[in-house]
Amino acid sequence: MPDTARDTLTVDLPTGRLVLRGVAPERVAQLCDFAARANPKRGFLIVSKVLGRHLPAAPHAMRAAADALAAQIPGSLAEPVLFCGMAETATGLAQSAWAAWRAQHPGSVSAYIQSSRQIAPGARALCRFEEGHSHAASHMVQVSADIEPTLAAARSLVIVDDECSTGNTFVEASEALVAALPQIEAVHCASLTDWSAGGFLGRMPRPAAAYALIAGTLEWTPGAGQAAATLAPAAGHHGTAPAWGMRSRTGLLAPEAAHRAPLIAAPGERVLVLGDGEHAYEALRIAEDLAAKGAITAVQSITRTPAMIGHAMQSVATLEDAYGSGAACHVYNLLAHEPHRIVIAAEIAGGQAEALARWLADAGSSAVVERALCRYGPQP
Repeated sequence: MPDTARDTLTVDLPTGRLVLRGVAPERVAQLCDFAARANPKRGFLIVSKVLGRHLPAAPHAMRAAADALAAQIPGSLAEPVLFCGMAETATGLAQSAWAAWRAQHPGSVSAYIQSSRQIAPGARALCRFEEGHSHAASHMVQVSADIEPTLAAARSLVIVDDECSTGNTFVEASEALVAALPQIEAVHCASLTDWSAGGFLGRMPRPAAAYALIAGTLEWTPGAGQAAATLAPAAGHHGTAPAWGMRSRTGLLAPEAAHRAPLIAAPGERVLVLGDGEHAYEALRIAEDLAAKGAITAVQSITRTPAMIGHAMQSVATLEDAYGSGAACHVYNLLAHEPHRIVIAAEIAGGQAEALARWLADAGSSAVVERALCRYGPQP
């Protein structure tokens, strides 16, 4: 258990010691848990309870967090406003925050893109940048022709990530985006948690501001467990998105929704909806649809994050990447929601459903696994 004191929280992990200061421990506990990363570059993971990634999150809690974050972003930004979500972890959060900001400021002119580790067929590579601490460091930002006029006119940039430790990723992303879009006048950085104390803002290529639901400072002391960690050779390899894949990878002028077969749910049925890596926003939408039918739903995601079992991570199922990168993919805490049924929101019918069914059988669970195949663009 973490050691807590007034405005300080200390967490001992197998990879080192994490100390958070400047925020009430009970506030952190509302939104966060902790785990060790199997990553020699960074040994800790601040695990969000409202992100729908490593822990099951109720769809209404995810929307509430995105709404609260969007409410901090001014409505007076110079337009057009370009929102950019950070792959893979923050893509669902970012599109939710953009949708919320649009709803809060009707009539505003904005667009959305996200970085990606999947190559989108037919798209132009706008820029690339590196995320130094990540298990998959290389990000691509790709754009389609229909968003080019808005990109060329964009004056404000909003970058959304799930967590800010040092701000280096915000700096790297903004430098690459501003180099590609030099008319950008200001950059706004939004995250669920921010432990940088704003120290990175002076290094940004344009005047910048930061917003977060929780802000404090972070001190990390690596231990022997971090030094011993190794990353799989394919951890950062790119995959390939299908031609019918989500358009958020290449730019949106309005929030997207997939074409998919309708799903049914029984009142009181416990359903876990899994996104697949970057394909996360539709998982939230599916969970909302099933909740409206009376199901008790939660959202998580298949992820590349290499975490160690213990603390927030109570179990792991490891899968092959449906996008063909060769990287190992994982689902943590698969049974934490106690699901009767698991729905994978998938762009590609890979082997995840069969692999998860085998894992569940070995774990003694009777939960049923199914796919919701999602297509985007014109109706086939």
